[in-house]
Amino acid sequence: MTDKFYRPITHQGYKSKKVEEGLKNSFHHVPKGVLRKEVLHVQSENVGKNKEFYYVDNNCMSLKTASKVVPIWGGGIMLFTLIVFLWGEDVTDLNTWDIGMFFFIGTPLFFLLFFIFYFFTMPKKEDILDRMRGTITFTGAFWGKNITMPFSKVIFHFSTGGENMVGAYMLQIVRPTNRTFRIFPYGRECYESISGIVWYMDKNRPLPPGTAFDPYRDADFERRKAEGFPPPLYPSQVPTPEATKEQQKERDKYWRDLDYITNIKY
Repeated sequence: MTDKFYRPITHQGYKSKKVEEGLKNSFHHVPKGVLRKEVLHVQSENVGKNKEFYYVDNNCMSLKTASKVVPIWGGGIMLFTLIVFLWGEDVTDLNTWDIGMFFFIGTPLFFLLFFIFYFFTMPKKEDILDRMRGTITFTGAFWGKNITMPFSKVIFHFSTGGENMVGAYMLQIVRPTNRTFRIFPYGRECYESISGIVWYMDKNRPLPPGTAFDPYRDADFERRKAEGFPPPLYPSQVPTPEATKEQQKERDKYWRDLDYITNIKY
């Protein structure tokens, strides 16, 4: 099943080192690390068709993209706007159709048709975390193709939201194609989201909390054991414990959480 989610790398990084450094030095930059102990617990009942997570195991994770939300909501708002403007108007009266009316009707009508066209012509959208290959796949903007990058090369930012802070502090991926953003929520806010994602993507750490991962914990432990328990790939500010005390004791012979806990600036 895992090979079904393999996607070849499309982008190795960003346009230039200067661009990459600018994005990392941005006020909105979110560092890759396990920053919080409280992460989203992926539960078994949330995995499956038409669920929040399409597929989850110890090798990869496929998330619901909600790609149709934008055209449905956008089209719905434009349709409502049209109805409001036309309500009570005599559309058969030529005097109704002055320049102002054409503008107020033409603008929402244009966007309504745009969202309808986009809904039926958008390419397949995917969000995939490939833990074993160390890659992440995320959607392109509008008709743009999906993008697959090494997870280590992807840069995350947080959203600013509006004046009332609605939509603020959501985790975003900076696209390498045009530096637009892909919202990639894996929790309530950006630091919880990045913590859960990094915890999962660090294949040298145990799987994160959540009943969806329980069937795979032993196999994942045995894999890491056979590899000699290599040290973590990404920093953490909190312990990432094994599933049992026995497993923890065995792994501690190779590395301990205390040896790799780092104070991450963010």
